Parts: sequence; structure tokens; C-alpha cells
Amino acid sequence: MKKLLSFVAIAILFSITAPPKAYAASEAECAIWICLPGGFPTGCSAAHSAFKHRIKKGRPPLPDLSSCTTGPNGQTSNGRYQLGYEYFEPCKEGYVLEQSGNGFYMKNGRCVLKQCNNRYGWNNSCITKDSYAAIRRPSPTYVKMWVDGQYLGQFFY
Repeated sequence: MKKLLSFVAIAILFSITAPPKAYAASEAECAIWICLPGGFPTGCSAAHSAFKHRIKKGRPPLPDLSSCTTGPNGQTSNGRYQLGYEYFEPCKEGYVLEQSGNGFYMKNGRCVLKQCNNRYGWNNSCITKDSYAAIRRPSPTYVKMWVDGQYLGQFFY
């Protein structure tokens, strides 16, 4: 009985003093949230490797932000992101991007300035006033990021 009581006392002591279980992603994975917006600058090589590894393994590119943050009172931050592709740089003001290609890869892009005659409410009599070749992005894949509802921006990788 004495052994059982001492075992229970030790178990209670350890449960009180033991650190809480960590359900967070690795430090390198959590650092993706900090390093990605800056384009993985110096000091972010581990985060960049973790980012590439997550994509290569078919996992979401960013871990759940709430698994990476804990405030002094146990509160967490919520983050979300949206992935996408944007093959060409934005056109000059007033110009519209026209893309051609098939499926996943857009081959051609032109920025077009049109003048339309809407005299009778019809918008089918447009002429091209000017156009130029759209500038292709070197890295078309992007992620848009929000933390606690605040938009951080669109970052290409």
C-alpha cells in the first residue's frame, strides 16, 4: 500500500511539473510563416528546406499556424492561405491581359488596350488601340496569407 501511495504521489508530481505536450509542427516548418513573405532570406534555409519538403511530399506548403503559436495565456493565432498561379505580371493601367495556351501552362500573354463603341448599349464593336507582350513571371506559383483575419499579401515562390 505504501508503494502504491508513493507511486501515485510521484505520478501526480510529474503530471503537475511536466511541460505540456507540444502538438506544434517543427521549428523549421513554423518558420515558413515568417520566412516565406521575405522570399526566404539569409537565416531561413531550414524553413526553405522544410517548405520544399512539404510540397514534395504532397503536404500543404504551410503548417497550421495555430500549431506554431501560443501566447502567454495559451491563446493561439489563426492563419490561412490560398495557393494559385499567375503566369504574367500585371498589365499597365487600362490594359487587359489576354492569355492563350492549354491547361496548366499558359504559353502566350498580351496586354491589350481596347476602345469600345457603346453608343447603343452594345459592347460588341471594340477595336484594339494598342497592345504589348505580357511579361512572364519567373515563378508563377503564389501563396496569399492571412493571420487572424489580416491580409499579409501575395508572395511568389
